[in-house]
Amino acid sequence: MKCQTGDLAVILYSIRQENIGRIVRVKEYIGQFVQGETFQFRGQPCKCAVSDHHWWIGGDDITILYGPSPQAYIPDSWLQPIRPEDIEQSDITSIDTHEYV
Repeated sequence: MKCQTGDLAVILYSIRQENIGRIVRVKEYIGQFVQGETFQFRGQPCKCAVSDHHWWIGGDDITILYGPSPQAYIPDSWLQPIRPEDIEQSDITSIDTHEYV
């Protein structure tokens, strides 16, 4: 799995195109499911689009089947976690601050 509980992540792929690129919080691990498998999570019926580990995520204006929602479920492979250690120090030090004064 790429993600961990508490990560911020970018949605790389979604059935709903408007979700791609949104930043979300990875809230809770749901489980590993096979494509086409259905399950209930927090009273919501869920159907797996791909075989993968699945997460419960939260964010602003996530679009689901029923419209805007503050949370949804998503496969791990459709997310890219954002972690501080992923940002290279060279990216920060290469900015010439004198240009902005």
